[in-house]
Amino acid sequence: MLYISLLEERKIMKNLKKILAVVLALSMLFALGACGRPADSGKTGQTGDEKIVIKIGHTDTSTRSTHLQMEEFGKKLSEATNGKAVVEVFSDGQLGDDPDLAAGVKLGTVTMYFGLASVVSSIVGPEASCVDLPYLYSTYEDWYKGTYENGGLELFNEMLEGSGYYCLGMIYNGMRCVASSAKIYHSPADLKGQKVRIAQNELNIELWRDMGANPTPMAWGEAITALSQGTVEGFDHALGVFNDFNIYQIAPYITVTNHCSSPYPLVCSSEWLESLPEDVREAVKTLALEACKQQCAIERENEFGYLDNFEAGGATCYTLTPEEIEVFKESVKPCYDMWREKCGDEIVDKWLATVPE
Repeated sequence: MLYISLLEERKIMKNLKKILAVVLALSMLFALGACGRPADSGKTGQTGDEKIVIKIGHTDTSTRSTHLQMEEFGKKLSEATNGKAVVEVFSDGQLGDDPDLAAGVKLGTVTMYFGLASVVSSIVGPEASCVDLPYLYSTYEDWYKGTYENGGLELFNEMLEGSGYYCLGMIYNGMRCVASSAKIYHSPADLKGQKVRIAQNELNIELWRDMGANPTPMAWGEAITALSQGTVEGFDHALGVFNDFNIYQIAPYITVTNHCSSPYPLVCSSEWLESLPEDVREAVKTLALEACKQQCAIERENEFGYLDNFEAGGATCYTLTPEEIEVFKESVKPCYDMWREKCGDEIVDKWLATVPE
């Protein structure tokens, strides 16, 4: 008798679930009938009343131009879409380290991400890494013109095709330099035996080997501790990062090598972008690009004060002479040979064609 009652109970539960499913379906149909069909918005199926929340994650500080301009982008986008799109910017790795954020763009845990191009290119492939070729652009002016006037941004997106990423614009991180706890580096000979923290990327490893150092890939969250404890002597990044994270206080020898332009691509999911209503999509693309360009000018202006700040704090700063730069340029030629083998001459030559004459 017990077995029969249990069986009957299961049948009753199944019938109840069926009834509940019918009730829910009828409720949804009624709601659609009362509210009308969803507005035609391309692939999203969103109604006009739904808010589009855009989460931007990064590992810079909340006081740097990179963060502040993304907040400005959010304000302008909200105005342009009458509050339909809302931007939330999370600094200092609140949503994860760089690799997590880059992966999160396609997973949907974060909407947009900006950080070293090497983080994205390590996922996408060597063609996208070409933006980080050593001494591709020797100055800020060359980088800006190459990126925004000579087709560098479009070329980067060409390299991203099929990857699921789309680059809305390039943020100026600053020309990459070296902070050291040991000494100033005048030549590859000075770098011999020096452990330099780098972002995980094959091109980074190769260029630092060619420049004479012992490259040490390390996650951002571990890097400052490693530098403080002497696990590494050198730190490869931009002056703005040295300033905002007080790197110059624990690594007080700053060599301005300008060995890479290394911009921050502002990337989103291409699928997500295409899913937006057309008016919102165009506003996102237009205003994000505008914000990136404005940030470039702001950060470039800020750079002029960073070295003064370092020296005021007791650091030693040295800018390589043209002759010393030529020695480093000569040392990294194997990088170009290696990348031509990986990507082909056509791809590398396309990047070289963006360099101002």
